[in-house]
Amino acid sequence: MKTGIKFKGLLRGGCPKDRAHIFLVSGTNRHINMSWRNPSYDKPLPELLEDMKVLVKQKTGRSMQCKPVITTDRKTGKKRERSGCSAIREGCPPIKPDTRIEDFEPFVRWINGYGINVISIDLHHDEGHADPDTDDLKQNHHAHIIVDWLDHSTGKTVKIDKEVCKEMQTVLAESLGMERGTPKEDTGIEGLSAIEYKKKMATAHVRQLKQELKELESRNAELTREQENKETEIADIEVRRIEKQKALDAESGNALKSGLANIFGKGKYADIERENTRLQSEIKTANIERDKALVRVGEIVAQVAQIPKLAEERALMVIAKKEILQEKEVQKLRKQHTDAFSSHQSECDALSNKYRSLESSSALRIERLEQEKNDLLARIKAMLDLLQEKLREAVKVLIVFSKSVLRVFSIRHRDTIVEYLADSPDIRNTAQSIKVFARPFLDNRQFDKESKELDRLTSNFHSFL
Repeated sequence: MKTGIKFKGLLRGGCPKDRAHIFLVSGTNRHINMSWRNPSYDKPLPELLEDMKVLVKQKTGRSMQCKPVITTDRKTGKKRERSGCSAIREGCPPIKPDTRIEDFEPFVRWINGYGINVISIDLHHDEGHADPDTDDLKQNHHAHIIVDWLDHSTGKTVKIDKEVCKEMQTVLAESLGMERGTPKEDTGIEGLSAIEYKKKMATAHVRQLKQELKELESRNAELTREQENKETEIADIEVRRIEKQKALDAESGNALKSGLANIFGKGKYADIERENTRLQSEIKTANIERDKALVRVGEIVAQVAQIPKLAEERALMVIAKKEILQEKEVQKLRKQHTDAFSSHQSECDALSNKYRSLESSSALRIERLEQEKNDLLARIKAMLDLLQEKLREAVKVLIVFSKSVLRVFSIRHRDTIVEYLADSPDIRNTAQSIKVFARPFLDNRQFDKESKELDRLTSNFHSFL
């Protein structure tokens, strides 16, 4: 059993793709499905994408480009659509019926070595489809691997070359104990999208019907030739009968001799009569067979005439069924996108209103605190004006020192403060009073600076007298 993987962009503008089951083989098999989520990614995928957009803007200075880009293959001329920036990507490899989450550990370690982190792994064992010809159920065991393709240190997506992509297929196959898929460079087969694959299968079905029609036409031609051969044989028998009849009439001479010969059953005339009877029986049998062949040929011709119409109706029915399923899937995706967009828009409006309310209340509070600060400073200044001259000078010197680049008191600073403290009986309490009057004009760092230097001065106060 072969496997392979190709990662494609999962999110478009913050809305995840719908990975709902297209067809459930058995509703009772859902319990065998398995899921694993990387604990480092605890947010939903749309929120992860928004965080990545912010990171890209911070690291590169540019917004994440999510618009698709259309490119043309130089060799084949085929146009391809590529997503602009796929920060979150998804791969969907085939797996075995007994594959478990633990089987992916070597692959997860290997891909982490290239800076690509696995966000989650989901194993689906309950999906499949019905064969359009036989209605047999065919299970589709596969996995959904979602990865973070963004380099968080640079804000750019991880770049890997073709050789690493080839090695990735080998590592995945070895991890799951499966056979590696054949590269398209060796097979020459280009990968198809889901719509292209459906069209290809419909074309193959029409081709098969045309082949069956061709075989029926060949059989019809064969039966026609058999009919012509039978008609030729009947014509030959009729010619032989006429010739025999002429010979009989010529040899018998008259009806009496023929009647006498028939009565006695002897002689040449009796043999001729028996041969004539046998030929009449063969002609009757041949006519019956010819009529049956003509009826059968007519039935076959009518059936062959109905084949193109039946084939067209069958193909149109299959295509219409596929289009209905596709339209339902598209409508479901659109509804999910609309619901997610409406939800995000409501959240955004609520956050905007809350931010404006907080901003208004914060501005009023800051303005009120600023006013209180100014009032307090004015009252303290007024108090300083009432203080004696020496205390006022000591406080001013302490404020000037705290806001300067000096680490210790200059001689002028020290003498001014010592002159005031020398008149006080309690030096430490007086020094504490100077700190209290200077504190409103200083920040925390300046206050720590002046406190340490003033404490050092009071500790060795008698040496400065």
